Amino acid sequence: MLDRLKTFFTEEAPSVDDEASLHLAAAVLLIEVAKADHSLEEPEIAHIKAALARDWGLGEQDLADLVAVARDSSDTSVSLHRHIDQINRNFSAGQKVELVRGLWQVACADGQVHHHEEALIRRLADLVYVSHIDFIRSKHRVLDAQSSAQRGD
Repeated sequence: MLDRLKTFFTEEAPSVDDEASLHLAAAVLLIEVAKADHSLEEPEIAHIKAALARDWGLGEQDLADLVAVARDSSDTSVSLHRHIDQINRNFSAGQKVELVRGLWQVACADGQVHHHEEALIRRLADLVYVSHIDFIRSKHRVLDAQSSAQRGD
């Protein structure tokens, strides 16, 4: 998987829509949200891996490789257009809503949602054509789950 990700990352030609490049597109967006508050902490990385494992069924080594390549891509990319375009061409409406839910989970990982994280999630949801209703539902589901977990329900 790491070789496929590296190939995708270094390609100059139009992107290939294979499974590894779709994983990378989702992972980069998750990384971007985690970095939106100007810090990337271990709980956020754990939530990124959990979201990717849930949505893609990846093993630990594949998750570690994917997150490493996504972090590198995030650090060197000037634009998220390539990743957004891949998601729009290949993800179903349900997969996009699940991605937005994952973005919220990453934003909540450190116990608070920074206003930069929320603004980025709102913008990304718009770019992948997730309705405002689904954006809000995802937010409230994640916040309610986090609140329940903190109360011990």
